[in-house]
Amino acid sequence: MSHADASRHAATFLFALLACSIAHAADGRFHVGVWAGVDVADGEPANDIPGFGLQLRYALNESWAVGAGIGRTEYDFETPASILGITQDTSIEPVDALAEATTFSAWAERAFLLGEGKTTWFVGAGLGAASVDVPDAVGPRADGGQFDIHTDVGTEIILTGFAGVRRTLGNRWYAEFRVHANQHFADWQIEDRVSGATATIDDYLSLGGQLAVGLRW
Repeated sequence: MSHADASRHAATFLFALLACSIAHAADGRFHVGVWAGVDVADGEPANDIPGFGLQLRYALNESWAVGAGIGRTEYDFETPASILGITQDTSIEPVDALAEATTFSAWAERAFLLGEGKTTWFVGAGLGAASVDVPDAVGPRADGGQFDIHTDVGTEIILTGFAGVRRTLGNRWYAEFRVHANQHFADWQIEDRVSGATATIDDYLSLGGQLAVGLRW
């Protein structure tokens, strides 16, 4: 999926969800918010994955809700040359590639109210699709040659499980914190155009947390 296609899907996705918000604006069940967070992984393809995005949630009843969101991440694809077994010239900084991803996700969650009802604990699970773009990485080899590495990622499928706490602030606002585990089903194809060396990165796990603030209708 190209980033142009991703943008078109995002526009369609947002239009449908905002139409839903108008339909339910009077009953207090619709939440819209922004979030920021970071994931950590084992270094292939990244050590840390910061991101931000928009989340939309609709409460089916006091216990269950469904949600959808759009997220944007930018992170260093760590030293692709080393993944191909290429030794980089150590006289310069390690050459990384800045990966960019747009993720569309949907989930269901179960809520547990505490006390007077302003604090809610929740758990849930969901599924997402991330369109990932990685620029070429070019640099000097230790043996005096050059590497020119192309990475083809395409779309990752992401299975997520999460838990968190949400606090109502006044009549309309809320804040929440959640932790999650994301299983990425991926097929990164990496090739050095100079030497012909190839490698792949398959499925990987990332763990993270995020903070969100938003409004209730």
